[in-house]
Amino acid sequence: MITPTTGPTDDPVAELTALLGQLAGDPDVTPPAATPSADDAAPEPIFHNVEAFVADYLAHVVERRLASGPTSGVNWCPRWWAHPEAISRLYALWRAWETLRVSDPQTGMSIWWRDHLDPHLAALAAEYGPFSRCSPDKHTEPRPLPVEPAPPEVLAQLPDADTL
Repeated sequence: MITPTTGPTDDPVAELTALLGQLAGDPDVTPPAATPSADDAAPEPIFHNVEAFVADYLAHVVERRLASGPTSGVNWCPRWWAHPEAISRLYALWRAWETLRVSDPQTGMSIWWRDHLDPHLAALAAEYGPFSRCSPDKHTEPRPLPVEPAPPEVLAQLPDADTL
């Protein structure tokens, strides 16, 4: 099991090297795994929740210039958990990361960056994304999209209308 750090260290290169070694299963870095029992069919996640994943991994490996005032950069909100879309996307990123590190240890992390992180981070930080009105120093409450109830005759046309 990888023990995530709680913050940056004095040597971020050494920290990343150790983390990558642990992910690759380097016996000098990874603690010995417990013998799985019949109840332990799935490997234990490295990060036990999305908050630990964001704070202890994502915030340390993603390097982007943050937008601040007139400076261009990526929009990010330190209160990411207050944005429903961000929670959903970051949760999906965490679960994909945990799954790919186990199911495809050879190329899973590359796939995760290309197919998961890059598109989700782009959507979160986009000009019209959920963090567009936030900055590293300021959170703006999210506004839900306006929605009107769908007419019953429209819903009745859907293939699963009988189960609604």
